[in-house]
Amino acid sequence: MPGTTFSSGHMVMPRANTWVATPPAAAWQEVPKVSFGSRVEAYAGAVVYAAENGGSVTITSGTPSMEPLIHGRTYAVIQNLRYDLIRKYDLLVYLGRPGASLPDRERMLHRAVKHDRHGWIMSGDNNRWSESWDRVTPTTYIGTVVALFAFPNGVACTAGIATSQVSLP
Repeated sequence: MPGTTFSSGHMVMPRANTWVATPPAAAWQEVPKVSFGSRVEAYAGAVVYAAENGGSVTITSGTPSMEPLIHGRTYAVIQNLRYDLIRKYDLLVYLGRPGASLPDRERMLHRAVKHDRHGWIMSGDNNRWSESWDRVTPTTYIGTVVALFAFPNGVACTAGIATSQVSLP
């Protein structure tokens, strides 16, 4: 991934194995993740990274669906890549239906697990099921996660997966 060193010159994004569950490591592209001592530091790092790499910043809601990769609230840098460039196991932010009986869509962050003629089926890493009732399509796709910025004491909540976004030039 380009731009792994921030312009401030003192923060370097590590390349670590961020998913410990199946599938094997060769099956997905790692998403760089770095932990900071505070929410302010994590946000500052995410904003700089997004600005240098043509992305935007969003924050997860803190649900356990993406554990062990994401614990609590975490900033994610996303890029609005072309829909046809999505690959299996990419982390996507999209407008999805969190339940089969729920008609309203909300911002979500989960992993692309299967593509069919209707779009991408998504699943949280910690979920025992995939979201077979819904698909990510070019219309509902928001962006692909390219980096994660964690901080301690992220307050968990139960509504929504991705709740806010700051677009950068």
